[in-house]
Amino acid sequence: MSKYLIVPALSGLALGCAQFRPPPKGADHEASATPDACSRGAQIENGEDGDDQIAVRDGRGGYLYTYGDDKGTELEPKGDDVRPASGGANGSEYALRIQGKLGDSDDAFAGIGFAFAEPKGPYDASRWRGVSFMARRSPATVAAARLKIPDVHTDPDGKVCTDCYNDFGVAFQLEEGWTRYEVDFANLKQEPDWGNPRPEKIDPAKLYGLQWQVVGRKGEFDLWIDDVSFLGCPTGGQEK
Repeated sequence: MSKYLIVPALSGLALGCAQFRPPPKGADHEASATPDACSRGAQIENGEDGDDQIAVRDGRGGYLYTYGDDKGTELEPKGDDVRPASGGANGSEYALRIQGKLGDSDDAFAGIGFAFAEPKGPYDASRWRGVSFMARRSPATVAAARLKIPDVHTDPDGKVCTDCYNDFGVAFQLEEGWTRYEVDFANLKQEPDWGNPRPEKIDPAKLYGLQWQVVGRKGEFDLWIDDVSFLGCPTGGQEK
């Protein structure tokens, strides 16, 4: 059974970290609303077509990939050879999955993600207020995770950063059951003490994709992601 959570705008949070609390009564959730043109356009990827490309709509159509450190982390699938795995959220057929073991290093990491566009380039998501997704982990696997959203300031292809990859994002703990997370762009932060430049906020008009990353020395990991969507249908707008 899914538990619906929201990332609130709270003061005093550590940079890049998040606290989750239930949404207020009556809060809107696009994923649970009656499908319409806008909610269909907001959907980014649910894996149900079984291929290595996100849903092709509204100028999006990038491809899935995985990545990891060079310090002994082992992961499957590798690189660009990524297809959704059987067993999605809410009884669906497929979801995104990455599994393996993190290396013997305090800096070990592994992740799964996708570009918004193909060929790779910036995507204008400024009409949306954030993103939502379902996530879970297998028992006895790494729980520490981070959502990362590369933008023009942090992705090397933006040709702005000189110390790249400190993407705006939010840290969270994975549950063993499917859990829905909502994240507003306004609540995303870079990690402290590194990266150049360090703008005050993410640029939603120039996003390069989404990534989910696990961390933890020598930890076994098994991360599942499903039903990725934008949040906040534009007022008076209908998405294709």
